[in-house]
Amino acid sequence: MINLLEAFKNEDSFTKKKFGQHFLTNKAILDKIIEAANITKDDNVIEIGPGCGVLTQLITETKASTIALEIDTELMEFLNRYLFFYKNLTIINQDASTADYDKIYEDKSVIIIGNLPYNVSVKIFEKAAMRKNIKNMVFMFQKEVADRIIAKPNSKAYSSLSVFTSYFFDTIKIKDISGANFWPNANVMSTVLKFVPKKEKEFTGEKEQQFFKFLRHAFRQKRKTLKNNLHDIDDISSLLLQAGLINTSRAEELTLEKFKELFNIIYEKHTF
Repeated sequence: MINLLEAFKNEDSFTKKKFGQHFLTNKAILDKIIEAANITKDDNVIEIGPGCGVLTQLITETKASTIALEIDTELMEFLNRYLFFYKNLTIINQDASTADYDKIYEDKSVIIIGNLPYNVSVKIFEKAAMRKNIKNMVFMFQKEVADRIIAKPNSKAYSSLSVFTSYFFDTIKIKDISGANFWPNANVMSTVLKFVPKKEKEFTGEKEQQFFKFLRHAFRQKRKTLKNNLHDIDDISSLLLQAGLINTSRAEELTLEKFKELFNIIYEKHTF
């Protein structure tokens, strides 16, 4: 296999901060990501931010059909020069934070994988999570973001992102990774997470979108009570009581199931 990182260093010798480029160098960790994704030759893979292609090369070696989304046109040209012989790989110049994931492989099941740029990782994750047919997703995040994603009720990191994630997925923590495993070195810890879609979701269409807006409202000022954060809903105290909650209840105390229960009570009377 080609040493793509060394080839990139020889040609360019620098990364672009505006794209949050830090390339993973540890082969053992790269292998662990591939293992977690459980890719077979019959799969369809979307890779987000292939960078200099070290993970891309391992994905394509599985023989799976692979589409890589790369925002940096110069990196895209680099990848096409070195990986052109992989006929199962297509590289698209695309901003992953605005991509329409349902149009990539259309209705086919996909695995989505990537080392997400820290500055837009949540936006990319939320976009990808909404895709209709996902086999699994394996992403690397800044550890602080990963902690929010996997946080449980009554913990400091618990947020609307935690509930959003638990609505769609069962999440497995694969590994924490120090900044020394990247080039250039990252000054933060990273975490690899695997997301396995739940078989059923309670809401669809517009009601689902309203549920996500409701979550953001419920958490908009974390130190305040649900009554204060949802103060624009008429008779919120009575609606909270119907859900078995009180005026001093806070969003950080509620499980996904309790959020769904409260939302169903509110939904008929309020649009977010």
